[in-house]
Formats: sequence, structure tokens, C-alpha cells
Amino acid sequence: LASRDPKSSPKEQEAGALAMEALHRQVLPFLLRRVKEDVLTDLPPKITQDLLCELSPLQERLYEDFSRMHLHSSDIRECLENIDGQMAGPANKKTHVFQALRYLQNVCNHPKLVLSPSHPEYQMIVGEFTRNGSSMDDIEHSAKLPVLK
Repeated sequence: LASRDPKSSPKEQEAGALAMEALHRQVLPFLLRRVKEDVLTDLPPKITQDLLCELSPLQERLYEDFSRMHLHSSDIRECLENIDGQMAGPANKKTHVFQALRYLQNVCNHPKLVLSPSHPEYQMIVGEFTRNGSSMDDIEHSAKLPVLK
């Protein structure tokens, strides 16, 4: 490291360059550097498929509950405060529309992302899971995961 100092002597700089060169020779066999052009011919063609996935019953329920409680409210300020109270707790009273969108995105990804013990529907949903022999981790509660099976 002393060889990198601008005030180092030429002898120290030369010793540092030699040490760096020796290190590169030792490490080079373990480095694998490829550029896109080199490997593009070896890759199969890219396949993009768009699949329509309907929401699971649990996702529909959470989505509709959110819509009913927050999106149809006549007072926007009240709506935003309610969203924030559900998502971030009572400590933070300011929210943004992106928080609401993120909540809905998480519902669509997997209900487990939004169902926490502080969620208003948590106890009722967990009770239904235990009666049905299901759990929060089941992939059937997400619309897209069963499609990927």
C-alpha cells in the first residue's frame, strides 16, 4: 500500500508494481471474466412468456378488504392515514400513494408478505388456516407460484 502513496520513492513504487504483478499471476487462474459477446452464441434463444394468473381467494379477500377500507373513502387524507396506520403502525402518520401500491403489489406476490400479527385480518385468516389444515407458507395462497410448478 505504501507504493500507492504519491510521496513514495520510485523504489517503493517499483516494489509495489512487482508485488501487484505477482498477485495477479497467482489469482488470474481463478478469475473468470466473460463478456456478453463471448457467451451469447452459447446461450439458447431467450423465451418470454406472459401468463395470466387469477388471484387466489385469499389474495382477492385481502385486495378487496384494502379497496373497501381505503380506496373508496371520500376523504383522501383519512384514506392515506388509514393506509399508513395499517402498514407502518401508529408512529408514522404520513404516507404516500406508493406505499398503497406497494401493499397491493405484495398482496399480489404472496399474502404472507402483508399478513403480520398486526394486520386486522390476521387472527381470522390464521384461524381459517388451522381449520383447513393449511398454513401461511402454502404456495396455493399465491396466484403465480402454482403456475411456476
